[in-house]
Amino acid sequence: MRIHSTYLSLAVMSKNNKNLVSFFREATPYIHSHRGKTFVIALSGEVLEHTKAHEVLSDIAVLSSLGARIVLVHGARPQIDQQLKKINHQAKVHNGLRITDSKTLEISKASIGTARLEIENHLNQALNKPPVVNSSLGIISGNFLTAKPLGVIDGVDYQHTGKVRKVNNALVRSLLGQGNIVLVSPLGYSPTGQVYNILYEEVAGYVASSLKANKLIFLHNNKHLSELPRHCNLEQLDRDLMHEHISLLHVISKTMHMGVERTHLIDIESQGGLLLELYTRDGIGSMLSTKLYDEPREAKTDDINGMITLIRPLEAQGTLAKRTRAQLELDISSFSVIERDGLIIGCAALHTIDNSDVAELSCLAIHEDYRSGSRGVALVEHIQERAKKEGLKKIFVLTTQSIDWFRERGFKEHELSDLPLARQKSYNKERNSKILFVDLDS
Repeated sequence: MRIHSTYLSLAVMSKNNKNLVSFFREATPYIHSHRGKTFVIALSGEVLEHTKAHEVLSDIAVLSSLGARIVLVHGARPQIDQQLKKINHQAKVHNGLRITDSKTLEISKASIGTARLEIENHLNQALNKPPVVNSSLGIISGNFLTAKPLGVIDGVDYQHTGKVRKVNNALVRSLLGQGNIVLVSPLGYSPTGQVYNILYEEVAGYVASSLKANKLIFLHNNKHLSELPRHCNLEQLDRDLMHEHISLLHVISKTMHMGVERTHLIDIESQGGLLLELYTRDGIGSMLSTKLYDEPREAKTDDINGMITLIRPLEAQGTLAKRTRAQLELDISSFSVIERDGLIIGCAALHTIDNSDVAELSCLAIHEDYRSGSRGVALVEHIQERAKKEGLKKIFVLTTQSIDWFRERGFKEHELSDLPLARQKSYNKERNSKILFVDLDS
């Protein structure tokens, strides 16, 4: 029995070691690409109260030790609410915003100060224990924000509730350049010495856009945010998600329109979610991007190595006809690809036939780890759109393995004699591929 348990323990250790090795192999290019990049990470007051808050702060220390430049913005909404409740002071709320009267401001400053000190304390501990120890790393907080009053809206005076007027970019960049984590609290000061309470989400978005950060990252414990699509571009965000009435999404949209290319939403319940989102190809949260991500685009010469890696196993299986590197280089303008953080995970080609309004869809391939989604459909639709723009009327495909898949997408089986004459002559009878056509007007 003891021997069996020993073997079981060794098997578990071996599996864990393999997972760890796989993670580092996948993480290595991200460690390189994230070094020196500026990330604004935002933690709500609810996240700070979560049992996993210390784990997240420790992971932020790891990010800093790996060379990322971290600006950490925090909230304190529930902490303020708890202190107001203790003194039985009811702060008014209008249109989802707290009206910060003098007593509420006093409580806010104390609650935010306490939250900031707790964050500093934990990060200082994390930055000074193995394996993170680095004498050049520190956690610096300060008066980085100039604020202005929100003012009177719809006849309602928001008093000491404010919004960001300016960020001291020069100071923040200097501190980041020295290897520090910069901690920004949701309080701002006017040139005349007034103090204003600001939404932490707006602080994070303003700081990110002002610094031209590479990423804006929100840690949350909101089930509605966890239900968002894994990947979404800015157009989809503005078109499809604004109806969700989640104020954070409006902040994210505004920030991305101001130049921040990627925003990540990570549920704090995800074990190691911050590291997995940033250092693995598939991540674990939701990513919003201003650019196309994981969507078909026309291929470039730089894609050829990735395309070869993708299609060689399928050629060996006989699923795809063999192509030399020279052929791929010659035909690169005919190809479309799907790229995911430098990895080519899908490709397909559109070959026009001289003196014909018909073209061939060929070399459709999707990486085995990404076949569960709709990427194959997206590639075929992309090829069809390319064909329509070229004034073509039909597309045909020759396939030995994916007959039903194409049938389900509107392709119909035809005879060899239906192919353009030039393609009939080059048809490989040994492969005996099925011939399927689709009308581009259908």
